[in-house]
Amino acid sequence: MVEKIKVERFTCWYYDVLALQAITLAVHEHEILGIIGPANSGKTSFIRSLNRLNDLNLTFRKQGTVLLDGKDIYAMNPEALRRRVGMVFAMPLSLPMSVYDNVAYGPRRHGRRGKKRLDETVEKALVAASLWDEMKDRLSDSALKLSGGQQQRLCLARTLAVEPEVILFDEPCSGLDPISTAKVEETMLELKQKYTMVLVTNNIKQASRVSDRTAFFLSGELVEIDVPSRLFVTPRDKRTEDYVTGRFG
Repeated sequence: MVEKIKVERFTCWYYDVLALQAITLAVHEHEILGIIGPANSGKTSFIRSLNRLNDLNLTFRKQGTVLLDGKDIYAMNPEALRRRVGMVFAMPLSLPMSVYDNVAYGPRRHGRRGKKRLDETVEKALVAASLWDEMKDRLSDSALKLSGGQQQRLCLARTLAVEPEVILFDEPCSGLDPISTAKVEETMLELKQKYTMVLVTNNIKQASRVSDRTAFFLSGELVEIDVPSRLFVTPRDKRTEDYVTGRFG
């Protein structure tokens, strides 16, 4: 399998507090890698390191490497990197503007102009996010009027509009009802044909439903990584077994 992202002995701190310890793993092209673990296990620190959002925290420092297509992301321009590696957060962060302008915001910032071209970009992104049929007659409506599930898919469309290669999801369904969660999961599975994805989730069942492989983090350490059929049924490490069976977490 082609390695899209390769993480090698990545360790990071906030001040002197260790958040991640010597993480080594690869994310394959066109896979969904699930990341599970209890609170303070390092999941969010890890995913935010993949597009250098942790750089915005002045207390953050790191060792080790993160490679994207074989190139060190810490040698890249951060804004250019975040265009290639987009992110969808736990809470929908719709901008206080129309549905159309939410999706067009990123392309406009990157210099895309012309109504026809933007119209095509907006439609393509909404279709990919499974939102076009619901929004095609409501493009001028305020995004803040949408349901939580619709806003989350709108945020996904906004990410897709800048044509990334990798999409990071940080607990994207934590505030959604089961029907909206199922829609987001269905969309993720459809997007796998074109994108590489990393999903941080507190929902073990969600990880088992959508991830091709799942990594279990605990206290900043990668305990093990495997396909769901083994990780959730016959894990190699007792700590993984205790977590997935609900003994802690």
